[in-house]
Amino acid sequence: LYAAQTSAASTHALSDVAARAAGYGIPGVVVDGNDVFAVRQAANAAVDRARSGGGPSLIECKTYRWRAHTERRGQPELREAGEIEAWKRKDPIALLERQLRDQGELDDAGLQTMERKIMTALEAAVAFAEASPFPLPEQATDDVFAA
Repeated sequence: LYAAQTSAASTHALSDVAARAAGYGIPGVVVDGNDVFAVRQAANAAVDRARSGGGPSLIECKTYRWRAHTERRGQPELREAGEIEAWKRKDPIALLERQLRDQGELDDAGLQTMERKIMTALEAAVAFAEASPFPLPEQATDDVFAA
């Protein structure tokens, strides 16, 4: 809904970026980016289409960035009062937890186990990053695509 600090509505007339897919002759679909199951379903359909020779698809996942585009700038004052809090109530992690609990796939013990595994993986990733050397300046464009 925002590109850096500018709302998408201020930069283009389309409410759904997925509509642009038609101009490229590919399907475009809009999904609730906060719903893991909706995203998975759309991704599976796109992967199946691509693997069967149907080509690419555009999946627009509607979601929201609660924090500033960059941490150095702080939170911009461009959002309406309550906007961030309204989106926090749509937290994809909390939504997934509710869905899994409702389906009987998750209980308190399972959640605690999952959280421990996630924290272990995050701590290992942070330790790896902090122990890694900074890349050389000449590597700044490695793995960057520019047409």
